[in-house]
Amino acid sequence: MRNVLNSIHVSAGLISHRLREFHVADVGRVADMLEAHSHEYGRYLTQDPKGKIIPHFLGQLSEELAQNHLDTLTELTTLNYHLEQLEYCLTVGQAPLRVGGFKDTIQFATIMDEALAPHQGELDRMGVQVCREYQMVGEGILEVPKLLCIVVNLIRNAINGMRKIADRTHRLTLSVLPCPDREGFVRLQVADTGSGIPLDCLTRVFFPQAPGEQSDLLPNLHASAIAAKELAGSLRVWSDGPMQGAIFTLDLPVIHMEGER
Repeated sequence: MRNVLNSIHVSAGLISHRLREFHVADVGRVADMLEAHSHEYGRYLTQDPKGKIIPHFLGQLSEELAQNHLDTLTELTTLNYHLEQLEYCLTVGQAPLRVGGFKDTIQFATIMDEALAPHQGELDRMGVQVCREYQMVGEGILEVPKLLCIVVNLIRNAINGMRKIADRTHRLTLSVLPCPDREGFVRLQVADTGSGIPLDCLTRVFFPQAPGEQSDLLPNLHASAIAAKELAGSLRVWSDGPMQGAIFTLDLPVIHMEGER
């Protein structure tokens, strides 16, 4: 139980830190600047040195707030997972036998849609077409928070890749289908038309990111690959190269009972 409490404190601390990073006060300052020049918007925004930077600043602020908002939602999902662990400890009177022991019966298409929901506004603003290719598959008995975090990370990474190519009409494709080469498994895919991945980097996508390393890929893709293994599945990626988009493929058991692990 002590480990669970420590995890809750860490998640709560991260959420508190990220909320403090929301530059909400900057919105008020920009509003005050515009209000002070309400009689000359045109001249102020096109000729005044301070006014001319406002549109660019608002664009940057919007992206930062959107990223912080999504990071906070992701951490809240993790916090909820730890709270479920704590509830289990208090109800049963003992610590769970292993981390991540809480499962539920889920529809995989529902998980995909839930992971997409917090991104929909951003995708709409970017003009990204969202395609759902959901086939009929059986229900899965899995740890919902862990699976949801994986899919959220994959969608976030896809958005980052598409944002870097502004002169293209983008498409995000979410797929659910029976795994063609693994009986009893379901395949979830997140495909984008973004910046892609060099062929010589495909094997390093899920490596832990070194301190100070700059990459278009999210650092938590490494954690996502580990989480996929903990769900008795696998996570891999393919790209035809730079500017060719990427496809992340997550294979998971359709039915995953404790005794079958």
